[in-house]
Amino acid sequence: MSAAAFRLPRELTIYTVGETRHALTTWIATLDPKATVWQLDAAGVDEADAAGVQLLLATSRSASSAGARLRLRSPSETLCRATHQLGIAPIVLGTLDHESAA
Repeated sequence: MSAAAFRLPRELTIYTVGETRHALTTWIATLDPKATVWQLDAAGVDEADAAGVQLLLATSRSASSAGARLRLRSPSETLCRATHQLGIAPIVLGTLDHESAA
């Protein structure tokens, strides 16, 4: 049985990354230690900047350290565009086990 996905906020920017990091940390603490996938629902992200993308990279590293992988579910066009503008789309969207909406 898998845990519910963490829903990323509408704004994933330097202004919200601290609060989002805290919420993510709290959510991660509730996961089964044997979980192999951490799912983030990214469909609702309307604003994203380098700080928000950096948080995703850090969360991916944390998942890897815990023996899991991060799955970015339904990343919004805004989030995809931010990763492209930063030149790291292959890293973020490729290594995060990207899953599009069906």
